[in-house]
Amino acid sequence: MESRLKKSHRLIRLISDIKSAPYLTVAQLLASHGISRAQFYKDKTALAELGFEFTWDRPHRRFRVTRDAYFPIENLSLSERLSLLMAVRQLSATGDYILSFEALNAARKLIADLPKPMRETAASLFEDLVLRKGFGCRKEILEKLSNAVSENRRVILAYQKPSAKQPQREEVDPYHLFFQDRSLYVEGYACRQKDIRMFRLNRIQDIAFTPIQFTVQEDYNFGQRYRNAFSVFAGKTTEKVVVRFSPHIRPYIEESLWHHSQTTTRQDDGTLRFEVHVSEPREVMWWAFRWGAGAEVLEPAWLREEAKGEVGKMAGIYGAIR
Repeated sequence: MESRLKKSHRLIRLISDIKSAPYLTVAQLLASHGISRAQFYKDKTALAELGFEFTWDRPHRRFRVTRDAYFPIENLSLSERLSLLMAVRQLSATGDYILSFEALNAARKLIADLPKPMRETAASLFEDLVLRKGFGCRKEILEKLSNAVSENRRVILAYQKPSAKQPQREEVDPYHLFFQDRSLYVEGYACRQKDIRMFRLNRIQDIAFTPIQFTVQEDYNFGQRYRNAFSVFAGKTTEKVVVRFSPHIRPYIEESLWHHSQTTTRQDDGTLRFEVHVSEPREVMWWAFRWGAGAEVLEPAWLREEAKGEVGKMAGIYGAIR
């Protein structure tokens, strides 16, 4: 008999997929969850009984949430509410973009239920400490992008890259808003590059709506793209990366799951061979550097050479080793 924990975990994952990747088909959901079509519809019924209902929108080829039950917030003191508001900022640091974005919406509801004088103060604090200082974005930018995503509305961004002197004009079909690696991003089709791109919200200086309503590309799969990411950079294809860790670093690597594709193998000399398949190998190299001399990039060859170059630059900064 299926355990309650296993079923609950599957239902939570299903809600997350429906809300964060609505353009997945039923067949893709079945494959992702490893369940039968019959089980999918049983889970759909179970969620409806809990207050969460969704349907397939054939014209737009996507799922639509038709009911997400509201439960009134009761018996929370003022200090408890404010503590939860500040916890949103910390939650984003976990890298869980689905939970963090839902927490952001929950925080706004907590604010809305406060008494009027405190509501205005809390809203100001939330915008300043959580949105502006926590994620570096402005409230109006986030709200406009949220509307554009829900309406399938093309937008024009004034986007300030760190290396550019002036903001660049980017025409974008925004597909998803998400948290990753302590930052807020929007991902969608970039008309200038003619490809899927992500844009960091704190770099958006201005946003304007266009009258154009877009249709999401049929082969776009948010869940699959970020399943291949080691941290932030997503993609359809992957490349194998191998890192060797020293014996004293090995326990720290073994005790955590760093990526769903990882395999670890203890070597006879006490070192650990760590292997992953990711869309951007450099993210693994940057992560390996945090372990200092306890990590060595082995594959691919081009990444090893790049790592050697970076280590050489570091040696130059710190001076000759005596």
